[in-house]
Amino acid sequence: MHGFWLLLALNGVTAPQVATAPCAAALCWNVKPQICVTEQANQPCQADLQVQWYSEHKLSPCLFLAEQLIQCWQDTTTGQWQQPLSWQNTELSLRSSNNTVLLQTELKVLSRKPMRRRIASPWSIF
Repeated sequence: MHGFWLLLALNGVTAPQVATAPCAAALCWNVKPQICVTEQANQPCQADLQVQWYSEHKLSPCLFLAEQLIQCWQDTTTGQWQQPLSWQNTELSLRSSNNTVLLQTELKVLSRKPMRRRIASPWSIF
């Protein structure tokens, strides 16, 4: 019976939760997915792209997919963006107001079925 009361007493006692910073760097981000798998080779990825960025200092950055502007933020330390997109292998970048690349990552598209290769030569001398 004493074990039951001890279990109840310990159940209510928890260690204090320490809020952790999203990252150790002054500026970082989380991009999902960075790798997309399609059924066929050369098929574009169609997925919900999610971006979250964090900064120690206020920024006014813009998000670019390849060279296409997607979203801008004004004078803030965090930003979030999410939208369904279609893309091939490309780069996602967060740029400052003067177009300097602050963060950049490659979005890769892989396929489950590789491109078929010809087993025999297309010509023959016989």
